[in-house]
Amino acid sequence: MIKLNLEAVILWITVLLLMGVCSCNEDPDSIEPQGKARYEDPPWLPGSSLELLEDTVNYEIFIKLMEKANYREPIEKQLFTLFVPNDDAFKAYFEKIGKSGVDELSEDEAVQIFTLHVLPNARSAYQLKYEYYWNELQSPQGEYASLFFRKGTNSTVIPYKELVRYHPTYKDKELTIYGENRLVPLFSKDFFEDYFGALDGSDYTFMYPDSKWADNLNYHNAAVTDAEVRTSSGFIYFIDQVVGPMLSIEEYLMQNQDKFGIYYDIIQRFARYTDPKKRIEDNTLMYIKSYTQIENITNELGPRPESPRYYKDIFSAYIPTDEVLQEYLNNTIYKYYETLDSVPEITLYYIAQSHLLRSMTLLSKVEKTFFNGFGDPIDLSRNDIKWAFMASNGPVYAMNKVLEPNVFVTVPGRLFIDKNYTTFLFCMNAAEMIPVLSDNDYKVTLFAVSNKEMEAANIRYNEVNEMVQTRGEDGVWQNMNSEMLVEFLQDHIYMGSLDNLNGQGYLEMLSKNHIYYNNGKIQGGKNQELNNVSTITSSEEEINGNLHIIDKAIRTRYTYGEMLLDDPDCSAFAELLITAGMLNPNFVDPFTLDTIPNLMFIAEADYWTAFIPNNDAVNQAINDGIVPEETDDLRDFISYHFIRKNTIFDDGKKSGSFETNSIAETTAQGVVYNKLDISNSANNLSVTDLSGQRLTVEPANANYLVRRGVVHKINAVLQK
Repeated sequence: MIKLNLEAVILWITVLLLMGVCSCNEDPDSIEPQGKARYEDPPWLPGSSLELLEDTVNYEIFIKLMEKANYREPIEKQLFTLFVPNDDAFKAYFEKIGKSGVDELSEDEAVQIFTLHVLPNARSAYQLKYEYYWNELQSPQGEYASLFFRKGTNSTVIPYKELVRYHPTYKDKELTIYGENRLVPLFSKDFFEDYFGALDGSDYTFMYPDSKWADNLNYHNAAVTDAEVRTSSGFIYFIDQVVGPMLSIEEYLMQNQDKFGIYYDIIQRFARYTDPKKRIEDNTLMYIKSYTQIENITNELGPRPESPRYYKDIFSAYIPTDEVLQEYLNNTIYKYYETLDSVPEITLYYIAQSHLLRSMTLLSKVEKTFFNGFGDPIDLSRNDIKWAFMASNGPVYAMNKVLEPNVFVTVPGRLFIDKNYTTFLFCMNAAEMIPVLSDNDYKVTLFAVSNKEMEAANIRYNEVNEMVQTRGEDGVWQNMNSEMLVEFLQDHIYMGSLDNLNGQGYLEMLSKNHIYYNNGKIQGGKNQELNNVSTITSSEEEINGNLHIIDKAIRTRYTYGEMLLDDPDCSAFAELLITAGMLNPNFVDPFTLDTIPNLMFIAEADYWTAFIPNNDAVNQAINDGIVPEETDDLRDFISYHFIRKNTIFDDGKKSGSFETNSIAETTAQGVVYNKLDISNSANNLSVTDLSGQRLTVEPANANYLVRRGVVHKINAVLQK
């Protein structure tokens, strides 16, 4: 049989197609051509794809590869779309991989390569660009247009061996890894137009530096030279290169550890090995490798595996080369840690995830706007990228730059790299409060405490069970209640920028509790009770606020009940509270199981100011018959000493008429509360009650900090 060259074949097919079209139109009333078109090959359609290739010169190696892969019978009997390189392309490929030809391939290798060139079903160029998904054929006018650019094949990775580095179950064991079928990207000018990329092919050639750009179709690294050659068994697309075994991002990094070894070592701490199955031929147990916490760059289906999104979505990996990442680590992490093994996993997580994106990014777009894996804006230029490699599930960009996560350059940054503050870091992470501290849109001030001082405050991080724990009154460590943890941490956060704490005053922290500061020294309510002072030892100004290192934890967990029972001069008023059923001296905290005196109504509001008469004042009022004996009246008498929804210090900031917790009347419009008038200037606070009595709070008896407010001691009871 005489073999024809490709140009002659294409011309011959075109003529036959034109003849077929003309013949079908000769008798417009006849239905016979329609029936033949549906159930039989029309007489003008050329033979099968295999017959065409066998009759054409320069495609012997493709056929030989097909036979080595045992695919001749399927190709003969079923409908396929074939992407066919010629013999010259195969010779160049074999020379590149150091093999003489098909004979040197194993059967598995032959199957792997051949099936990369075969798509199930016969698809025209239009159907390849505009796939049928979500119950409709996409089109240039559709919402997704040509964005479904990934094509499913039967090609899969040949199982390979991996020595596990860090996984606790498989550490130092050699496992066999298997993977999913490969999806091959098909790029066209239409795709780059719909994806807002470069229409001149520059985005494509950057990802495929050894490839040529074809406006019509590009099948992975190969340009389609002749498209949509129709046969009785499908379509043939002739391509200028062999599509070799495709590497996922994971496999590319694994095989190029001479360039990306440090980054690859970091992400191995997040590797998992699951779905074991036995290989039939030798009973070898094989595993699927995946990553948790960071993007799962082993997944062939990409970041959104829910069907059919994986046909349009892939990852992007911006990986710093070893010399770049090493320099970065030297200037940050290694100032405090000797090896990566001792660095907290959360720090490594932020480094790893910052370089992995959940969508494909293109060179033409990164200089306009770029966000790292956490959505942090990053200034990126073409010069920051050394080269690119298109993996099966996304592009890999070799970087001259580390994409530093925003948390490292904002207020909590030091916690991630300084080993002396890991407990505080773990607590912040467990309470999900890191975003509050690293948001560039809000100024924030953080007071951070060392590991040693955290333990002195009865808080530690148990690395075995990965839980924050607190030490109770009995000295036993137990898991810390999340609400308690959040409040403790919020006590150390001020929403706003404080570059220093010169002078003196009071600050409302994120917890709504208040602290007292005096020229760099800080106290919460519990600090006052313990007579300890927290001092700022160093400060750093960050892009979104300030970080102050303090030598003792801020402790506000000191209740009204504790204060009243601890202070001997308040015991008489405390007894009134107990008699009225408003103070439970034996309240058991449901979280810590500690016995903490509890003022029952305080939880009704976030802010309170209490004017507590001393013992002499209470005893005098009892002798004068001012203190009621009936319970409801006693409760109302006591409630008049508490201003609700306001915390007032003798700092001159708040004056006026304020509602107490004493109810004057209930109307159709709501509850009306009795009021107290406050006159306030620095160190000069006075209160006037409804009887006209005016009492001045002595500075020595003012500003006792407690949770949810402040206590001032006065020398007489308040009256209405």
